[in-house]
Amino acid sequence: MRFETVERRRVRFGMADVEQDRDRREAWLISVDGTPQSYVDLLDPASLPFDVMRRVADVIDALPPGPVNALHIGGAACSLPRYVQHVRRGSDQLVVDFDGDLVDLVNAHLPLPAGISVRVENGLDTIRSARDLDLIVVDAFEGGSMPEEFASTEFHRHVSEALTGDRTYIVNVLDQPGLRTTTRLIDAISAQFGVPLVIADLGVLAGTGTGNVVLVSTKATLPVAELEARAREARFPASVSVGL
Repeated sequence: MRFETVERRRVRFGMADVEQDRDRREAWLISVDGTPQSYVDLLDPASLPFDVMRRVADVIDALPPGPVNALHIGGAACSLPRYVQHVRRGSDQLVVDFDGDLVDLVNAHLPLPAGISVRVENGLDTIRSARDLDLIVVDAFEGGSMPEEFASTEFHRHVSEALTGDRTYIVNVLDQPGLRTTTRLIDAISAQFGVPLVIADLGVLAGTGTGNVVLVSTKATLPVAELEARAREARFPASVSVGL
């Protein structure tokens, strides 16, 4: 992929770049302080080149068919909500992001499809009053780390109160060797929902570097063997297990 910077702007948590894919003019990359946050192809929302987003999408694809009522905490350019809206027509999705400057920047270049709304708000404030949700996805970072409140017992109690039906809860964590944040989240999730499914970069599991860990709790039956096969075939392979 080759990119051309279209706009650079100071946002709440750093310096953001909007870059256009030179080979696909309707595709865009959003970065903050040089770290890619979202890739969006306006003509093909099903295109998810980031491995971690593909893992989350694979889980959502395995849920029972039909539209979902979803809350996304952390949005960037909303690549995952756009994907969900594309494959599950009629979904009602709210994205909350604490970085209003980034939201404004994205809105100036990448219009959202119908069915997705964005609110500038702290996710903890949103989750306190949320109800009747099928799906909650947490993918929020400040300076490269998940905000502390999203790993708390209080937050997960509100998550439990907000979910209904198959009660699907997905968290993306960027963790260090030793997996301290992941371990804390597993404890908090287990207290409310039972031990989650863990999809983890092999590198961070081996202690060789920073990596993504996706935690999944759902009442739906997931094809774990299929998810594991897809994760191991990815550009950055991952393992799938129940707990660590």
